[in-house]
Amino acid sequence: MNPMINTYQMSVGDREFILADVSRSAGLIGTTKITAQVNEQTLNWGGYPVTELFYADNEALINLTRPARGDEYSEKMVHQISTISVCDENIKAALSSVSDSYFTYSQSMTKSLHPVFELLSEGIYVCHESKMIPSDGSGTFFWTAYAIRRELAGSANYNRTMGKESNYTPCFLLPTTGFNEFSEAKVRTQREKMKQGKRIGGLAYHVSGMFSALLDGHHSSAACLLTDTDFRCIVIEPLRDLLYESAEQAAEYGREPRITALSCPYVKIPLSLIPPPMLESFLLRRSGTLPKSFSDIIRKAGKSLRTTGKKAIPREILVKAELLPDSSMVESAHAVTGLSDEQLEALLSGETKYEDEVIISGNYYNSIVTACNYLQYEDFERFLKFTEDIVLNPNLTATHKYVIERLCAINDISINSLFSDILEKGDPMYREYIPQLESYVKNYAKYESDNITDKNQRAQRLNKAIGLLDGEMNSVNLAQMEAIVKQSKRH
Repeated sequence: MNPMINTYQMSVGDREFILADVSRSAGLIGTTKITAQVNEQTLNWGGYPVTELFYADNEALINLTRPARGDEYSEKMVHQISTISVCDENIKAALSSVSDSYFTYSQSMTKSLHPVFELLSEGIYVCHESKMIPSDGSGTFFWTAYAIRRELAGSANYNRTMGKESNYTPCFLLPTTGFNEFSEAKVRTQREKMKQGKRIGGLAYHVSGMFSALLDGHHSSAACLLTDTDFRCIVIEPLRDLLYESAEQAAEYGREPRITALSCPYVKIPLSLIPPPMLESFLLRRSGTLPKSFSDIIRKAGKSLRTTGKKAIPREILVKAELLPDSSMVESAHAVTGLSDEQLEALLSGETKYEDEVIISGNYYNSIVTACNYLQYEDFERFLKFTEDIVLNPNLTATHKYVIERLCAINDISINSLFSDILEKGDPMYREYIPQLESYVKNYAKYESDNITDKNQRAQRLNKAIGLLDGEMNSVNLAQMEAIVKQSKRH
């Protein structure tokens, strides 16, 4: 039986996307749940663990376990189980074709995704192009972050800070290949494409909360990170959630709250915009379907990712990943609609209100934390100015510890200047922070020295390579030049 795929080009507000209705598909990519058996102990605390698996073919790729079944706001324990490399060749080919088709050769999103639609489990999907962050949401390069099972901030189904009605991109990434498959040569290939003016990107599938599984584009993400370029992906989001009117709105009409929209992180689609056949399909398939290889997938749920050999992560990737926005910044950026200079001045004067309205929160410390998160994500220059003003303000000493620790995690010349000035003046207000500031200044000097050394070494190799061209070209100096250029590319 051939798959049936109906797509609609849609927009809600400023959000453009494709709505895809997939039925009679192969059901080879999706998520499925395992609920632990109920026992007396779990009944006592009102819930029991639920494990959700992201799978492809008959492989369980990613394991996400929520401690309590009834708590949709609880973070999940996450780890990688397997890789797409062991899946069927046809699946790998379909996934790897999307990025080149869409980003490099400018095919339409619908046409580029069609081979993947045929592999998805039955359901309704929102598909869009978005900027993604190649991180685990806490400063670690995503490709190496999930070998060990751990709780992941931002992985809950719903976020307490943003609420259910916020629109956001599930921008942090989960890998679907092992890091032993990392190749610096493949990263260089992607960088060469960028130099030639070609677009590169990836394909991602939303799994939970702020996190999406990267199905293709791992080397492209590294290339974009190394060149300070936005990493963009086609993101596929299952449309499964419902939004209801508030109890107050329903009470005005003397009724129970009604459904107002179908929901996924990226967009909330009013019922009036959903084509009737698709709405019917949504209601029929909302609970999802079991994959054909369910028993095989479940059997592999508890396994750990197998790796062969060890590879070192290029230092530059680690450093750049640390500077990426974290999950708290993204939460705050979506919880706060904007901060004016006047509102920031009010916060700096110790107020939580501006013109009789709460700026962020009635709690001053929480307001400072959220403001820092928001500014670092949205406007780094204003973040630097705001945090410097906090550190230099003797009336805000209660927030100094948090802000200084935060600044110590960022390599920036203006932060180094701020800390150097404080050390030089010897103000007793900063006595307890002296070891941190001294360590930062020392490490920043090394950071700058390493950067200068790297640049000088590259320049020397390049000059040496160019110098070989001054003489007669022969097989000996040609081989020398190729070796030098090859060495230069590794850095």
